[in-house]
Amino acid sequence: MPYIVGMDVVTGTDTSTSPAGVDRLLVGIRHLTSLADAAGNAEAMFRALADELLSVPGAEEVHVHHLVVDGESEDEPVVVYMDGGVGRLSYLRPRAERPPGVSWVASTRRSFLASDPQELAASVPRLAQTGTVSSALLLALAERGEVEAVVVLVRREAEVFGSGEVELAVALVEQASTALALARARAEAGTDAVTGCMNHRAMRRRLDEEIDRATRTGGPLSALLIDLDDFKLVNDRHGHQAGDAMLRGVVHALVGEFRAFDRVARYGGDEFVVILPNAELEPAAAAAQRALERLLAIPSFDQTPGASASIGVAQWQAPMTVDELLEACDAALLRSKRQGKGRVTRA
Repeated sequence: MPYIVGMDVVTGTDTSTSPAGVDRLLVGIRHLTSLADAAGNAEAMFRALADELLSVPGAEEVHVHHLVVDGESEDEPVVVYMDGGVGRLSYLRPRAERPPGVSWVASTRRSFLASDPQELAASVPRLAQTGTVSSALLLALAERGEVEAVVVLVRREAEVFGSGEVELAVALVEQASTALALARARAEAGTDAVTGCMNHRAMRRRLDEEIDRATRTGGPLSALLIDLDDFKLVNDRHGHQAGDAMLRGVVHALVGEFRAFDRVARYGGDEFVVILPNAELEPAAAAAQRALERLLAIPSFDQTPGASASIGVAQWQAPMTVDELLEACDAALLRSKRQGKGRVTRA
């Protein structure tokens, strides 16, 4: 008898999710949620989801069919994740050649499991032609009411997915949908979820505006790139909640140090950018040194100074772009790291 799984009906023999599976599921959900909190990009989110699907319900491959709507493109990207989410390949498939199973999931938002040769050949014919396949589980990943992708979990040698494993996979994909929507909403809002300052996207937009202004007026513009020294040790020793608290403390200290019209942004991870309109290199470097001292005074979790940091400072020069200004800051920051950390270096 074919083993078919719908969103509401499961036929088969395995009807429960093991406690160990639940534990792994919770770990995966926390991982995806943390990515959303950090406003991770869509690619990082899909990579993390694939990693969890390969380890929790035990898929051997994860194929993500990204869907496009009429008028956007004639081709749809398909990404295949293997080897713990590290190894992957991608290709484009004409939208007109979308597998029937993928089309059905996209139109109904329901999921199903194909587990015999006839079902596989009818639902995912190209997959069935690539070698032995014991089962393929197709799940809809919807965001804001629209199916954005169809996720296909593949087993080639292992036995057919059990109902408990299907439940784990469904839960992970649903959590990824929520996390992806949250990350994109926060990115669009321009606010970093952890610290409350500008996020990376908003920072680039603001820096581009300041470059336009400096070009028109001929006024100076500088930027700082700040990297916390050995921040990973805080997370390792005290946990991620303590790490997040320190990041918020860093932003509070930076906002308190700089002028009202300067802008503090989270560049990513434990890196921050400060945009300094109407500031030349030397005054910007002096301000960075004061910020360095202020960071050392924020509350600490052990006997070490509050937050040691390395800072790179650069001044915009026409015709530098946003990327070129940030690269100049990054090069100066790298010299700060190489020279012993806890210091300010000019570009």
